[in-house]
Amino acid sequence: MDVPIPQIAAPNYWLADAQSVWRYLSTQLVRGRLKQIGTSSLGHPLHVVEYGPESGRPLMVIGGTHGHEPGTVAAAMNLIHCLEQGRDLAGHPQRRLLGALEDIRLCVLPMLNPDGRLVCPLSFHAQGIDTCTIYACGLQNNGDLVPYDADSQEPCYHFPPKKCLFMGGQFNGAGYAINRRRSTEASSAVEVAAALDFTLDRRPEAILDLHACGYNFAFQARSHEAPYWPVMREWQQRAEGLFRVKGRVLKPLHGDGDPPTPPLFHFNSSLFHRHGHLMWIAFEGRQGYLGRSSFMPLPTHWEIVDDYLSAVTVFSELGHEGHYEEANRAVFGPT
Repeated sequence: MDVPIPQIAAPNYWLADAQSVWRYLSTQLVRGRLKQIGTSSLGHPLHVVEYGPESGRPLMVIGGTHGHEPGTVAAAMNLIHCLEQGRDLAGHPQRRLLGALEDIRLCVLPMLNPDGRLVCPLSFHAQGIDTCTIYACGLQNNGDLVPYDADSQEPCYHFPPKKCLFMGGQFNGAGYAINRRRSTEASSAVEVAAALDFTLDRRPEAILDLHACGYNFAFQARSHEAPYWPVMREWQQRAEGLFRVKGRVLKPLHGDGDPPTPPLFHFNSSLFHRHGHLMWIAFEGRQGYLGRSSFMPLPTHWEIVDDYLSAVTVFSELGHEGHYEEANRAVFGPT
């Protein structure tokens, strides 16, 4: 069933619409090297844009894993625009970010899950949590939510699309949960498999995976070994300073501890870490939706994007200084 998606107005710098992303990548790139690494379960292209010298430290940023988190796509496209034109899509120079990326070979995958992005509105800014949940999970033919996080007692790894009015942004078009794994061996989502194949070829030292929740926080590498823990704590300390200067809140490092609290199931982080021998950082930015006092004050569209770019800045600085390479070597040995 073709369900009409409401059109919600957003600023021009909020470049999160799938068609607009593909148009930009096909017409606006001058410095970036564009590569199609595969297609989604519904046949949409998966693109990576690469910047920097071959000799640079290799890092990767992924946006759009979940289609109902449009700010991650908008942030990735602002990052690409910074590297193309020296300023973000709102016209800010982002000098510290660009300085951190000078000697980095950066790969940006702006939209890992185009199937999920295409069934969700452009923005959820100032919308209710319930509205976002519908698009995150999807609706079954009887009107019930698809049991992903909402109304589910155990992880939902797959749900048959034929039983749905539409699959939500947490799934691809084939009904596979895009970020949850049954094991660390493989992914049933063709998009994740394509991204993993690309990383095994390009060998980044670390990946920053952009997500969106109620507020800003990063995950301690709970599926990662002890050498990674101080790296995340260093990220947290630097990010707290940067967010404080901008008058923004950064919540404590999620899952931190000795050892960090392990997740109840596998995420993409464990899959890429195991096979790619790399560090994985997940950052949960702000959605800008309404419904809980802990998510206030309501950020602007621009503050949401800038929060993500701040996270990328600190991520890049630590890569430039060799923190990820050192931790990878301590765990996996020379590669």
